[in-house]
Amino acid sequence: MKARGKYRPAPRVLISVASTVIFLLLNQLAAAGQEKEKSIALVFSPGPGQTLIYNLSSRMSAEGKSFLGKSLSLNATASGEIDVAIRQVSKENVFTELTSPGLQVALHALDELDEFTLAATAENPVQVIFDKTGRIRDVKNVAALEERNVLNFSIMDVLRNYLPSYPDRPVSVGDSWKDHKRMLIPFQGMNLAVEFDIIFLLNLVLPSPDGRLALISATCAVTLSGSRNLEEAVGSFEGKGVGSGNVNFLIDHGYFTQYRLDYNISGAMVVRRAGTKLLEWPVTLSASADLSLLEKREPLLNQN
Repeated sequence: MKARGKYRPAPRVLISVASTVIFLLLNQLAAAGQEKEKSIALVFSPGPGQTLIYNLSSRMSAEGKSFLGKSLSLNATASGEIDVAIRQVSKENVFTELTSPGLQVALHALDELDEFTLAATAENPVQVIFDKTGRIRDVKNVAALEERNVLNFSIMDVLRNYLPSYPDRPVSVGDSWKDHKRMLIPFQGMNLAVEFDIIFLLNLVLPSPDGRLALISATCAVTLSGSRNLEEAVGSFEGKGVGSGNVNFLIDHGYFTQYRLDYNISGAMVVRRAGTKLLEWPVTLSASADLSLLEKREPLLNQN
């Protein structure tokens, strides 16, 4: 009587099992790929009645000379709380009221220090209309915040050009979108234009205690320009630079929890006559701003 040997599966059985395992693995990989490629709508859409309380911290410094050869050394800082009350949300826009218990502003120029506080009360707020991409479409009652502003530029203009924007289409991880911002600063009889060409990139989506969190990076090219007539010559500011930053955006709630943007510009103040350069002085400008969410207040329920 022959002894039985160990059972050996037939080649067909082995091939069938291997094919099944490979099929299951491919299905899992395909599902993971679909999840990764799933489009996400990054829409500015906080809830009506909510109040978003942010902390603002910003600084700006400049070094150089004016057309008359005088120093342009300047350092400015601003910090404080900004409250964004969501009054109404429509299909296209978000209607808000901005208030602040006090933004502390300090300006240090030519060995002189000027400090002041900007505030806007709930009884007299700045009314701001955003679209769903986060861009400001209209501002009313700016004087409520600017009444005590001794700077030669608007704080609201700074906020308008620092706030992040979102794509007008669904995006996936690895997708990017562009934005262009332009800020004018009156200076010595002309308007200095600071222009930003920003590229936002969706890097990652992570789970968080408050829902899905989108991690977005920002890179930008910055230009500085402006000119005026100087009798028989023309004086101009010319500069270029780069910047970077980041946005943390709560997808399921429709607002950002942190946004930061830093940039540096290197350039020159140039005087030309008939196209010939007569003199040139170097100019540098650097700035940064950070808005971080301190608290979200939900609307009070009506009590009968």
